Amino acid sequence: MSMPLPIDVVVLASSEAGLHGVRKVSGLKRPGVSPRYLMATIERSDKFSSFSSIDPSGIGFWIALDQPSKLKCQETVARLQSDTQYSRGFYDVHLPDPVAIATDVADLQRIVDDVWEAFCATS
Repeated sequence: MSMPLPIDVVVLASSEAGLHGVRKVSGLKRPGVSPRYLMATIERSDKFSSFSSIDPSGIGFWIALDQPSKLKCQETVARLQSDTQYSRGFYDVHLPDPVAIATDVADLQRIVDDVWEAFCATS
């Protein structure tokens, strides 16, 4: 069995308040080799990374927690996809839509589970 392909995932909210319930989601921190999740906000935050500090070319999947975040993620992905050299590798197949929106904790849990399944499928 080969190693799964690494994937970095951004969970983006407009503000710190939007990331409040995220800690309830299982699978965001797994031991060993697993997807790496980065919590970020559009607004400046002392607790979380700022969207503007993220190198989007290294991100394989985007999870938006509200409408402004979804738009920001979609704009970023559109800019990346305009480069003919851009590819997410096997994740283009296993997670065909690079942006997902989670409207509540249950949605977020489902998306995190989908990312885990895609991660495992790349090995």
